[in-house]
Amino acid sequence: MDIRNENMNKPKFSKTDFDKLSVGEKTNLLISGYHVPQKQAKATTFEIIRQRIEQGEQIQETAKRHLNIYWAAASIAVIALAATFYFNVIISQAKVVFAERGRHVEYTLPDGSEIKINSDSKISYSANKFGQNRELNLSGEAYFSVKKGAPFVVKTSIGKVEVLGTTFNVFSREKDFHVSCNTGKVRVSVGAQTVTIEPGEKVVWVDGVLKKSSFTDEDGKAGWTIGKFRFDNIPLISIFDEIERQFNVKISATGIENRYFTGSFSNTKLNEVLETVCLPMNLEYDIKDGNKVNVKPKDK
Repeated sequence: MDIRNENMNKPKFSKTDFDKLSVGEKTNLLISGYHVPQKQAKATTFEIIRQRIEQGEQIQETAKRHLNIYWAAASIAVIALAATFYFNVIISQAKVVFAERGRHVEYTLPDGSEIKINSDSKISYSANKFGQNRELNLSGEAYFSVKKGAPFVVKTSIGKVEVLGTTFNVFSREKDFHVSCNTGKVRVSVGAQTVTIEPGEKVVWVDGVLKKSSFTDEDGKAGWTIGKFRFDNIPLISIFDEIERQFNVKISATGIENRYFTGSFSNTKLNEVLETVCLPMNLEYDIKDGNKVNVKPKDK
């Protein structure tokens, strides 16, 4: 048996009419003609849907000439999305913990390991598999205090971090990736490159290479966890990115190209932070509506 598409025989639905429907209505409309055999194995059904997706991608190449075929491909894509959600979220019991901009979140994993999640960052893991496989995904920045036990793996879009039991910080945003170790040992991998760091050491992904160095207390042991931030010759645009995350504001800045900042601040008051960063850079700022900041060079 196969998944049958009965929508092809239904009256034609214009794109204008389709766009007016809510997401739920679109989903119900497009899945109404699909029937998954009750005795079909989940893996088999998922494979069928995957093949449908591939077929849909090929069909969309000719959609410019055949509008009805386009809608068939769109139907397949929506069904695939619903099935993917079912298998990856409901069946695997995926847990996602997100720290919004302007907030830090503390979270305890099933094994007792503790995580502090920085603003605009998230972790995700499979709840029903975590007992046998201590593995999670990170987007953004988080500080980990891992209970001793089986290997513990943190995966990011750039590289992964493996430990047995330790405290460490992981930062992974776009092309920036760095890890610092406070206790125990941490193994960091990007592709075929692997570096092991110990307490007081950090590793940074720079120009396609993992580079290890040491850090002092002054550099901050994940100072963001206590609201303190220290930067050493960091592009000014990255500083403003961090301020946006910590205070949940939007910063529009001009005249900051090729400027770098060295210094520190706390995330207690926005005005004080902006003064700390802008004053030595000969910049001025103004805040509108409480969350919109404009930054520009001071008039000479």
